[in-house]
Amino acid sequence: MTINNEAALLEQGRRIRALHEIISRPDLSFDEQIDASLRLGCTFLGTEIGKVGRQDPAQNISEFLNTITLTNLPIKRGVIFPLDKTFCQVTFAAPDTIAISHVAESEYKDTPAAKYLGIQSYIGCSINVFGEKFGTVNFSNRAPVQRAFTEADKDLVKLIGSWISVMMERQIEAEELTKSKEAAEAANYAKSAFLANMSHEIRTPLTSIIGFSDAALDDDQTMEQRIESLRSIRSSSEHLLHLINNILDFSKIEAGELDIEQSVYNPLQLVDEVTAIVSGLAQRKNLALVVNYAYPLPEQITTDPLRLKQVLLNLCSNAIKFTNVGTVKIEVRYDQVQNEMKFIVSDNGIGMTEEQIAQIFKPFKQADASITRRYGGTGLGLSLSQRLAGLLNGKLLVHSEAGKGSEFELSLQLQTMPVRFISANNKSTSAPTNASSVSASPKLSGTILLVEDNEINQKIIQRFLEIMGATVSIVDNGASAVTQAQQHHYDLIYMDMQMPGVSGIDAIRQLRAAGYTKPIVMLTANATLEDRAHCKQVGCDDFITKPIDRQQLYNVTATYLKPATIQI
Repeated sequence: MTINNEAALLEQGRRIRALHEIISRPDLSFDEQIDASLRLGCTFLGTEIGKVGRQDPAQNISEFLNTITLTNLPIKRGVIFPLDKTFCQVTFAAPDTIAISHVAESEYKDTPAAKYLGIQSYIGCSINVFGEKFGTVNFSNRAPVQRAFTEADKDLVKLIGSWISVMMERQIEAEELTKSKEAAEAANYAKSAFLANMSHEIRTPLTSIIGFSDAALDDDQTMEQRIESLRSIRSSSEHLLHLINNILDFSKIEAGELDIEQSVYNPLQLVDEVTAIVSGLAQRKNLALVVNYAYPLPEQITTDPLRLKQVLLNLCSNAIKFTNVGTVKIEVRYDQVQNEMKFIVSDNGIGMTEEQIAQIFKPFKQADASITRRYGGTGLGLSLSQRLAGLLNGKLLVHSEAGKGSEFELSLQLQTMPVRFISANNKSTSAPTNASSVSASPKLSGTILLVEDNEINQKIIQRFLEIMGATVSIVDNGASAVTQAQQHHYDLIYMDMQMPGVSGIDAIRQLRAAGYTKPIVMLTANATLEDRAHCKQVGCDDFITKPIDRQQLYNVTATYLKPATIQI
């Protein structure tokens, strides 16, 4: 081994030890370690400037991330140069370290970088982060270096670049871990707050239901007091059902399982149905509920009326909830240029700040904690509404000002151009009442087999059907249903879907396989398109979702039973 080679090895070892001392110091931050490494490189390489930069060829950007200078040059972090006017462009594209001891005497003497920056010596290599080129580490001088760059110098720069690459990857992983931890903590906090709030929201109507049920059973209650108790029980039950439906719908959306059904529907009729439901809420707060139709409007649109109504009901209910004095307004418009239906719900209630608006579409969030305490709610309604709007091929926007009110605009992009339009002169829709009309409906005649394993459900469904005029027999399992249906005549079977042992699906499959042809209607809490298709596949004629709606039960029953003969 020659003396020169031995000296070079000793020098290389000294450089490696010096770099190792820097990167092994736990008292230095990541940035401080990079700065110290750049300073070390300048010392060993005989340069006055050391830089770590991020390069973006697509944007033609070269940005300084870390800089060090041994002189008084004004080089700072964050400075951005055009990439094509720097030597970093060459370095970023090169497969190995670039070393230019004297720019004016090199092949790069006429490049934009030589003229733009006034650099006369440069050495650098690219930095890869997670297998992708990220930027460069480089050292430079305004004058040629006193000693030409050697292979050992190139190895040193490559070593510094490799170390920075590894440290950047660790830094990014640490930052992502911190962000993930913070996001998880925030999510856990939001869910904890949601569960606490949900507990309150569920217990409130349950308190009413249990309390008024006990009160109605008291011997000293008058008929008027019992009727009032029953009304309160029904109102609280509907509120509880609304909460549960919101939770279930949100869960289905999160799992990608919420079904959207497309059907043709009159938008004016839909709005009339919504106003019929919420008008009572507005009246109780002495608020004016105004509906404006900007004619002409499509006579029919293709959408999911149930989900569209769900969004509008939520927007109207919120507007009424957060308005104490004044008006809640619903506007219906059609944009012929964009082929969009617009439903705008506005109020002059408490309004929101920009910070609060940023929160309201997040799940389990409300504008702030005081809103939850004062007005209640789960913090799911608007998040659910926004997601439903997306599933309906639309968008939900909000404009609000604290103390002056809010405006929510639901825009639906129609898939086909409407053919017929309604003008102000030919509007024929009418608002339906919210009261049940079952008791006033024509009586029915026929025999029904009710298959239901829950005793309370048996009693209430039997009572509803007998009030309609039907004769009802009851069994509590699928096996008995098969036997009973084959041994007796029934005009209609109501079959619970989920029962222990022989399920409703299995019972229907057995009956149809045996040649049973009478109508069978499924009673189910699972009303997804998949469930409906499955019911049809095994031989169901129809289905009713739980909890049972009395009017829906009558409508379905009337489809299969005859009107009762009027005795004169």
